Amino acid sequence: MKSRAVFTILSCLVGPALVLGQAAQTPPEKTTPNIPGVVAGGTRVQLIWTGFESADGIISAPDGSLLFAQEPASRISTIDKDAKVSTYLSDTNGAGALALDSKGRLFAAQRHNVSVGILAPVRRVLVDSYDGAPLTGANDLVVDKKGGVYFTESGRMPNPAVYYINPEGRTTRLASDIERANGIMLNRDETILYVTNSESVLAFDVQPGGTVLNRRIFGKLEGAGADGLAIDATDRLYAASPLGVHVFSPEGQHLGVIPTPRPATTVAFAGPDKKTLYIVGRGAEGPGNQQNARSMYKVSMLTEGFKGRAK
Repeated sequence: MKSRAVFTILSCLVGPALVLGQAAQTPPEKTTPNIPGVVAGGTRVQLIWTGFESADGIISAPDGSLLFAQEPASRISTIDKDAKVSTYLSDTNGAGALALDSKGRLFAAQRHNVSVGILAPVRRVLVDSYDGAPLTGANDLVVDKKGGVYFTESGRMPNPAVYYINPEGRTTRLASDIERANGIMLNRDETILYVTNSESVLAFDVQPGGTVLNRRIFGKLEGAGADGLAIDATDRLYAASPLGVHVFSPEGQHLGVIPTPRPATTVAFAGPDKKTLYIVGRGAEGPGNQQNARSMYKVSMLTEGFKGRAK
């Protein structure tokens, strides 16, 4: 009886402690600092979705909703302004990064059988090898107005690479000496290509044929590795990182950080007026697969995203 009583007392004491411990794991809500022209101070970073089948490659759809890739489920989903989620496309060969061109073609970096290709309206593999060797980890991509595709291949260790597939289908390796090629983005007039490189963002000058010159450091993220990238209507650059979303001026000046409750992995503008910033964070509350768990947030912005491209 005595041991049962002790167990009961301990249960009463430990039980609430466990509940409190679990509650403490929920990240506190975040609000934004004031970044002039970008976001008003005190704006809420609002949680709108959590899931355990990943979320990546977010881009704006033509109707203002947001498309996001769920690699483990080999599915692309869409989330509208009311946070309603529905399936957009299935059997995507593990699509992880997405892009739309002016013709409505949906491009993807596919990660199950590694390749870069078109998923809709007609499926086609653009590249799955280079110089006789298979691609080892197509990561992120951006499509230019001519229909060419820039993409990163972070799996090619120790030298992650950046490539360009021209509109005729020829693939060229642009750089192979980047420590951690991940996010990739073009500026509005497509004269500058941005590529993340661990705690910095690199910039290259784009040439008429799609090749690049004049590699340089565009901006630095102190103490945080950069992931996905986006731009706004005035050519500011947004870089996701474990600290949140770093905002850079077109000249590379660091303007501030939009903090996120969880480490940010990718970012995009969407919504009917493209004035909502969507951010995916790593992790989620619940008993699901934490490796693939993601949380999605939205922030009402003063600026709007660039409307000349899906991202």
